[in-house]
Amino acid sequence: FDEGWQPLMDALRDGQFFVTTGEVLIPHFTISGKTSGENVSLSSSGGAPELHVELAWTFPLSFAELISGDGQQVYRERIDLSDTTPFGKRTLTLTPNLKSRRWVRLEVWDIAANGAFTQPVWLTE
Repeated sequence: FDEGWQPLMDALRDGQFFVTTGEVLIPHFTISGKTSGENVSLSSSGGAPELHVELAWTFPLSFAELISGDGQQVYRERIDLSDTTPFGKRTLTLTPNLKSRRWVRLEVWDIAANGAFTQPVWLTE
């Protein structure tokens, strides 16, 4: 690698990546305009920041799950995606109630148990 590995190492350190089996992709994921590894202030959104995610997949999707935590408990909000067809793309925009939460991430799974997930976005009051 001619220019060095530092950009890759910085992205890994900062949590600015997603994990996938290859059949489900998350090319874009933000909460109030912030990406994985960044901080979002909940006070500016009243505890319900806007989540924006772009998805692409091979097999029809089954569901997405918005996972968050407050330091004591983990919360899961399932989003049904069973209306999707093969080789699709979709953009989701949600305003989940994340009041008193400290982090949030997203998982997406297809009918063949292939999946992708983001790294956390950190939430502050």
